Parts: sequence; structure tokens; C-alpha cells
Amino acid sequence: VLALDAAQEQVSDQTSEQVRMLTQVKRALNERDIELYAQPIQNSAGEGYHEILTRMRCGQLMMTPDQFIPLIVQFNLSQRFDMLVLEMLFSTLYQYPGQHFSVNLLPYTLMQNDSAAQIIALFKRYQLSPEAITIEITEEQAFSDAGESMHNIQQLRDFGCAIAIDDFGTGHSSLSYLRKLPIDKLKVDMSFVKDIPQREDACAIVNSIIDLAQNMKIATLAEGIETKEQERYLQEHGCEQGQGYL
Repeated sequence: VLALDAAQEQVSDQTSEQVRMLTQVKRALNERDIELYAQPIQNSAGEGYHEILTRMRCGQLMMTPDQFIPLIVQFNLSQRFDMLVLEMLFSTLYQYPGQHFSVNLLPYTLMQNDSAAQIIALFKRYQLSPEAITIEITEEQAFSDAGESMHNIQQLRDFGCAIAIDDFGTGHSSLSYLRKLPIDKLKVDMSFVKDIPQREDACAIVNSIIDLAQNMKIATLAEGIETKEQERYLQEHGCEQGQGYL
């Protein structure tokens, strides 16, 4: 976003930089120059799965999602990116029998009417069980009234994929939508987790999310656990899994 009185040179420089980065993103997509990382997510017994994280190579440097995702979204490359990530992941999972992985989909991907069909086709091509994958969607996607998004989510759920809402509690949508969605897991955002157990308001919010999920028979995962106190508190209050940096 440029100020209305921005100098022409400033506008030109920022536009040129955006074009340069977009060219690099397109090259990385064309050359499949994306690296996948698996972040472990475990419960107190050490059981769990891995969440897939992505990085994009730019020459000798690595671009992080906060650098390339805005360009992918802005220039309508979401579906292409997500399908490439899924194809790269599925093609390697024969090396990890019995393992479970979760992967995020960008909002625009689920707005395309053929996304679920493409994903299901990838499962079949690589003879992969849908039970091996959890599809993570944002709260915005989950609570959207967009018909295509809801249809794609339902198709993936019917096929056998678990569906998780990422960063639950940070959006502005009505909780009544939870009744309409085929959700298996809620991920409690780290902005709430970081202040437990010290702050009563954070504890109240986290407890409410966990209680709501339990009453609806939905599993919970807490993000951003950094201390043993946080881990102990969450376990005592019924949170099934935690993701963090202990």
C-alpha cells in the first residue's frame, strides 16, 4: 500500500521488486523448487503426527511463507501451489508407512470447484489412504458461506480425510457454524496459549474452546507451547495434543 503522495521513483522501485519476486515464485513453481519440512506434533505419550511446512528456494536463499504466500494469493497461484505441495508430499509418503501428516490449503484453493476432485485423484494416483492426511483450513474458510468451499470440504471429509481448523479463535465468525461443518480437530491459536496459566482471561478462553470441542466430540491441539507449565495446564484441562518448542 503506497501513500498517495509517494514519489514516482518509490512506486517504480516497489513495483519492480514485486515483479522480481513474482518471477522467482513462478520459476520455483515451474521447477518444483519447493522444500517440505515435517514439524512433529505430539501428545503427552509421545504419539502424534507431522505438520507439513513449506519453503521456496530462490537461488542460494530460502523464501519463507510470509514472503511468497502473499504473492501466490495475489496472483491467483493458490491452487497451483497447493496441488504441487500435495503431489510432492504424496509421492514420498511410501517411505513413511503408518505415519500421519497434516497439510494446509490456501483459501482460494477451496473456492475452486475442482479442487477436491484433484486432491482425491492424487490420493488414488499414489495409492495413499485418506486416513494418512489431515487437511487444515483457516477459520475464515471454515466459516465462509461460499458454496464451493463447503462442497470441497465435505467431499474431502466424505472421502476419508480428517479436517482441522487452524488458528481457531482468531476470526470473527459465529460459532454456530461449527454445527454445520464436518470438523475433526480445532487448533487453539498460540496468541491464547502464550499467556496461560498466568492470565485468567487467556485460561478462560482456552478452557472454553477445549470444553466446546469436547462437548462436540472434536479433538483439540494447542499451538505455540513454550513451557512445561503451559503443557501441564493444557493436559490437565483435556487438550489432546500440543505443538511447540519444548
